[in-house]
Amino acid sequence: MENKFDKEKYKAEWKKKNMRMVGSQFNIEFVNEFKKACNILVTTQADVIRTAMIETIEKAKQKNNDV
Repeated sequence: MENKFDKEKYKAEWKKKNMRMVGSQFNIEFVNEFKKACNILVTTQADVIRTAMIETIEKAKQKNNDV
């Protein structure tokens, strides 16, 4: 019997090993305003959050080289 490559299984295993979720809860009105702002700016929520995370990491690196 030939072992076939299971692309979906591989992707799920890779994601489990290499990716992490970042979660938070905010007031509904605040979230709706954020979603609307992202649409107006033609960007995604993930891109905005990723940019904020990168900026935070860079600021921390400037203060302390342990990040």
